[in-house]
Amino acid sequence: MEFKFTWIIVQLLVAFQVSSTFGFEHVIPRGLNNKPTRVIGGVTVIDTLLVRAAQAFARENSEAYLYNHVMRTWLFGALIISHNTTLQHSVDLEVHAIGSILHDLGLVLNATWISHDLRFEVDSSNRATQFVEETAKHHGTSSAWDANRLQLLYDAILLSSEPKFSLYKQATVKVLVEGVLLDLGKPDYGVTAAEYQGVEAAFPPLNFITGVNHTLVQLCVQKPSTTYDSWQQAFGDAYVPGYTPVGRFVDIFNPKTPSS
Repeated sequence: MEFKFTWIIVQLLVAFQVSSTFGFEHVIPRGLNNKPTRVIGGVTVIDTLLVRAAQAFARENSEAYLYNHVMRTWLFGALIISHNTTLQHSVDLEVHAIGSILHDLGLVLNATWISHDLRFEVDSSNRATQFVEETAKHHGTSSAWDANRLQLLYDAILLSSEPKFSLYKQATVKVLVEGVLLDLGKPDYGVTAAEYQGVEAAFPPLNFITGVNHTLVQLCVQKPSTTYDSWQQAFGDAYVPGYTPVGRFVDIFNPKTPSS
């Protein structure tokens, strides 16, 4: 099973090297990132009530390997931003933080928010934006989360496993997936080996590869139709008896020839 996930990592890292020259230019409102900070794993990060709430929510609902992954994703992204002046003026740090921390909620397969007919990325996006709306209302900060900002959060999570798309979106979306990919690879984008090791020391990989493999196989068992024609299909094809993507989108353009 480890081999299958390793092969997919290779494909993702190929996409990771693609330049996003023609991506969206996105300038954040003046003062948006002027928030308190704290240091986690040797990395200075934004510190708001919503970010702390998202971290607590992810810790409460995720297995340890998955929680550590989303935290590394956030911290690696924060390091990428810290080494890039342009990103410091174009990434919404709070959206990036919350999106990174909650981007895999759709892989908590026993959660109440898991649908039966939507891709796990959609489940993640739906639950994360709902969480932000509810928590912001509770804290009296709903005015800071207009439709555009919620959409940015939604898109960042929705595309977090599709670098061939997300690397061409707004900087906030792009950096989130770069954090994911950095966690699957090695130091890059100005992140030093010492910084990388510091993050891993704070949030060790644990059984990350085994855990993700198991979860993705279970996803193919539990919601097979949502995995057809996606990168997740490889897990169903390899490890789920009876898994068959009959009725896939591609079949519409490749109908079977009636027997004579």
